[in-house]
Amino acid sequence: MAPRFEHVFMMPVDRALAEATKLLVEHGWVLNAMEDPNYLLTEWKAEQTGRLAWGWRSDGEHTRYLVVGEPLAERQSIVRIFRMKRIAFSNDAEIRYDGKSGELMWKHMEMAQIEQSFRRRGAPVDLATRERDTAPWVELDGAVKGNRDLELERDLTLRLESRPSLETLTGTLRLTRDDAFFRDPSFYLKRHRQEVQEPCARKVAGFQPLLRPGLTVLIGEQLGTREAPATVGDMLCEAAGAGLGVTLGLSISHKEQERIDRYVASAGGPPDQDALLRGDFWRKLQQDGRGSRAVMDLIDRGRALRAAGHSVAVVAIDTDLNHGSARDARMAETVLGARAARPKDVFLVLAGNAHTRLVAEAAWSEDFIPMSKNLAQKDPGLVVLELGYAQGRRWGCDLAPDGELECNVMGLTPGPLIASPPDGPPTLRMLPKLHAEGFHGVLEVGALSASLPAIALRGHEPTPAVEAPGAPTPAPAPKVDGAVAPGKD
Repeated sequence: MAPRFEHVFMMPVDRALAEATKLLVEHGWVLNAMEDPNYLLTEWKAEQTGRLAWGWRSDGEHTRYLVVGEPLAERQSIVRIFRMKRIAFSNDAEIRYDGKSGELMWKHMEMAQIEQSFRRRGAPVDLATRERDTAPWVELDGAVKGNRDLELERDLTLRLESRPSLETLTGTLRLTRDDAFFRDPSFYLKRHRQEVQEPCARKVAGFQPLLRPGLTVLIGEQLGTREAPATVGDMLCEAAGAGLGVTLGLSISHKEQERIDRYVASAGGPPDQDALLRGDFWRKLQQDGRGSRAVMDLIDRGRALRAAGHSVAVVAIDTDLNHGSARDARMAETVLGARAARPKDVFLVLAGNAHTRLVAEAAWSEDFIPMSKNLAQKDPGLVVLELGYAQGRRWGCDLAPDGELECNVMGLTPGPLIASPPDGPPTLRMLPKLHAEGFHGVLEVGALSASLPAIALRGHEPTPAVEAPGAPTPAPAPKVDGAVAPGKD
């Protein structure tokens, strides 16, 4: 069965096939050497079937895999996985009586007829002598029909597009120049031109019942999307519209706090936006998605709500420490300090889900203690939400095969736990109890689309969540050496 649409990986075909090779080897398959590097072919595997009580067994379903990689562009490829089968039967039947009537057992008569048909065709009838042997008479050469193995293709997609994101720390990376001189009027956010009063264009279904003074909500996001910050902005607007003070916590270096404070208190015009983006956090060469245009727009929504008379604060909760638990402990301290200053506020904290999940371990460290665990000790009533989404794109960073850090548009595929419909309004779906992965509910935002770094001079116009094959993608950021802090984002 062929899929209705082909999935395009946002990576070179050789990288996608390298992961396909690992997947097949982990499943116990042996690969044959191929002249064309865009093809993978396994050896045949035979597994005997049938019932010993029948006096015979099949010499097996002989199965092998063919993997075909198709390059579409430098960073776009398709991988198709075909499962091929041959089924053969040996003549390992013996003459038996049923022990009662003296009649031959019909199943053995049937096998005798099969043996005779082999002899009429001149085929040898030697038996397989061991359970997993292939009988000499079994012919495996020649053309064979293959069917798409969509389950294995799905496994490959999840391996390539659900892997942890990497977070880059400002203190380890070179910075870009200040590009304010090169920005034309179309670059800037336009909200400063609107009326001061900004009504909430959307509401998040399911959020209203949670609203109360002192509520803390952690939202574990996939970095570098438009939809996550936009939905948190809707929640920010709804809480402020309900007459509650709101503090927005963002995974931005605390060194940017003064710039953020000045911006939130400003008119939000082009000079104010330029001043905000002069911070080192925004000018890292390796932008991991935390400094996206969508995050900048979220800060601007907080500014507009404050200008409309609402009690809104924006707090940069992150640090430049690169040790996992130490970094998250500092993040928690910053949130708790802001909470002490505004104890009645609704706190909305947007960060990578490795920092928000109430699970005291991570893929890279069994000793990792996330920010959420530190916060829960002081605020046991906090609510942790996991982002639910449909397949799409994001901006993020990953390690290339040569160990260099690459940041660019990437594909993103959800696992079954957090998969959500691609269309429809954002919805908060609470679970009956805390999930084993460490969250209380799922914030469904639909299909994801990439949000480029805020400093990018172009490319901020909305585009479909899944680009057409061959569509141009932004050039990758320059590669430099720098430490990275992993996050399960």
